[in-house]
Amino acid sequence: MKARTGLFAIAMLVVATHAERADAQDAQAPPPQKPDAPDVQVIGDKADSLQKIPGSGAVVGHKEIDRAQPYDSAEMLRRVPGVSVYEQAGGGLRLDFGVHGLDPGRARNTLVLEDGIPLAVNPYSEADLYYLPQIERMRGIEVVKGSGSILFGPQTIGGVVNFLTIAPPSSELTSVELDYGQRNYAKVLALHGDSLGPVRYVAQAFHTRGDGFRDENFNATDVFGKVAFDTSSKGEATLKLGFHDDATRSDDVGLTRAMFQRDPETPTLAPADHIDQQRFDASLTHEQHFSKNVTMRTLVYAYETKRIWNREDYDRSPVAGVDYDHIVGDPTFPNGAIYFRSTDVVLDRTYDVAAIEPRLQFRGETLHVGHTLDVGARILAETAHYRQFTGDTPWAQTGSLDYEFHHDTYAFATYAQDRMAFRDWLLVTPGVRFEYAEFGSGVDRQSTSTGVANVSVPSSGVSGGVIPGIGIIAGTRDAHAFAGSYVGYAPPRITTPINPLGGTVAQLNSERSVNYEVGSRVTARKKFHLEATAFLLDFSNQAVQTGVSATGGGSLALFDAGPTRHYGIEGEARIDAGDWMKLGMGLELASRFTLSRAVFADGTYAGNVLPYSPLGTLVTTLAADHKLGPGNLGGELAWTYVSAEFTDPLDTRTEDVTGRIGLIGAHEGFDLAARYHHVPTGLTLKLTIKSLTNVPYVAERMPEGIQASGFREIIFGLRWDHAAGSI
Repeated sequence: MKARTGLFAIAMLVVATHAERADAQDAQAPPPQKPDAPDVQVIGDKADSLQKIPGSGAVVGHKEIDRAQPYDSAEMLRRVPGVSVYEQAGGGLRLDFGVHGLDPGRARNTLVLEDGIPLAVNPYSEADLYYLPQIERMRGIEVVKGSGSILFGPQTIGGVVNFLTIAPPSSELTSVELDYGQRNYAKVLALHGDSLGPVRYVAQAFHTRGDGFRDENFNATDVFGKVAFDTSSKGEATLKLGFHDDATRSDDVGLTRAMFQRDPETPTLAPADHIDQQRFDASLTHEQHFSKNVTMRTLVYAYETKRIWNREDYDRSPVAGVDYDHIVGDPTFPNGAIYFRSTDVVLDRTYDVAAIEPRLQFRGETLHVGHTLDVGARILAETAHYRQFTGDTPWAQTGSLDYEFHHDTYAFATYAQDRMAFRDWLLVTPGVRFEYAEFGSGVDRQSTSTGVANVSVPSSGVSGGVIPGIGIIAGTRDAHAFAGSYVGYAPPRITTPINPLGGTVAQLNSERSVNYEVGSRVTARKKFHLEATAFLLDFSNQAVQTGVSATGGGSLALFDAGPTRHYGIEGEARIDAGDWMKLGMGLELASRFTLSRAVFADGTYAGNVLPYSPLGTLVTTLAADHKLGPGNLGGELAWTYVSAEFTDPLDTRTEDVTGRIGLIGAHEGFDLAARYHHVPTGLTLKLTIKSLTNVPYVAERMPEGIQASGFREIIFGLRWDHAAGSI
């Protein structure tokens, strides 16, 4: 434990020391022009940024986020073609999502970043997304699904999602927001930013709480700040600090078939189940312009995630001699009831991550060919400490220590990508990434033939891969075609979640694929945009969930499925009808779709569709903005459709009694957002109605029964902005 704490402390010290040196350089340098605050983007914000990305990509901008008034990040990710989203907890604190039919569980197959920093608890050995950044932090979301993802890693099979946080403004900006809605939902937010000479800063804090849809109450506090400052006449840096704390009821034991049919909003079956989680993060992004054509960007970061999760023990069938705390369901029907014991399992976990990543960019020309060469490397260290207790009550936060496990990873990655411009209309972008990681782990306490005892069961291993890719783009900024291919890679999961019986499940192998795509984009006078991409992911091995949890303990079981194949087409059409039809108001119609098929290519399940891989999704939005009196009136209506999907490798259609297995039917939903901004006072009145039609549906059957969604939520809001600057 001391080693892990020391790792985090050393990385924090590196960040602080780098900042102090930058301050000293700034004191000696002449006052420079104010540059943009440096951050890490996977696409960029220039008009031709998408054209230069080698492959498919999407940007969800601040305007779209503000217009949608989202309840959580999931709403905005649904608007990205190729992405399937599944919410799991109230308040938008956790969700599952997958790209191109990949396993959505904890988004483990997609590299998720915030300002270029991984969000997974351990990016190499346990790439699970237990912490989801709050949408209130964000000014945009970038998604790259093609060969451009090899600049980031270690996961490259499902693309990259990069959340961009609010940047320090160049002038004073103050905002206060209050929201209140059904089920005692409440949110308060305060933001302030300004500049002091060459230094710019922004700080935001918010708190949200609610009773949840099924009495799964939640509360979360999130605080973060950024300071951007000049380090020399040609250098600038951004220091970011963040803290997040959330507490939620987390009932992994979902509803049975009968419970959902009787009342989809049946209160939580295990009211004692609870998660307490904290995340601390610090990062420094430094950018040095050696010349007009040579820039170095260095990213140093460290973060720690702590989580305590208590889950009440239960049985699907009664056990003789056990005095149960409570029983839910129909005990007269086989598997129709769930029997909760008077004990619980407590999972206590701490994860630490620290890394440094310098990237050098050269711009030049050889033999009339333009080059933009990105060369970089990353050194990353991560550690984890797991402890499992048995509590003597359903609410216990500690108890007898039954299992203890630790692991650490030391990883090195290097990459190079050259965007070559052969003509004004032809870009060819080859690239390669190399990943290498050394893993070490050990069981320190577990069940033995003579009872629970301290043990020493070490293990170690290495994993690596060469990840090449190439993308070709032909055309202009407003009309071009693209094609590409790259190798998908994900490191092996060194550990699976601890199960209630103690012990670990067999280690999984690396996931590998070869990915292809071809597509085109057309934009006409910024009033009309059309994009379509065909894709193929050809896996030699993919880790796939079985459809039921490991030992019935709420942790999804995964297995090496071997070859799988994902193929389909996705796209977007968007038109600014208000400008086109000269209506004197803004009126935008947009539609994003995905048609895909993901199947097992060999083995026991050959030909079957992978779990949680819908054939089609469609999101259509209609947004309007109109000047009204001394202010602006705006609104948006969004329609979401998701086709039916299987939940286990056998493609079982019939729903079982427990609700864990069976086809999930197609479902749709409507969201409505309206606002009026009074310019003289800076006040904005907001009304948001999520799931307008209030038609509940089965969202997931994982990990242990039906998780329902589609419940109407009405939220009123009041926001005040003073001297608002660009964010």
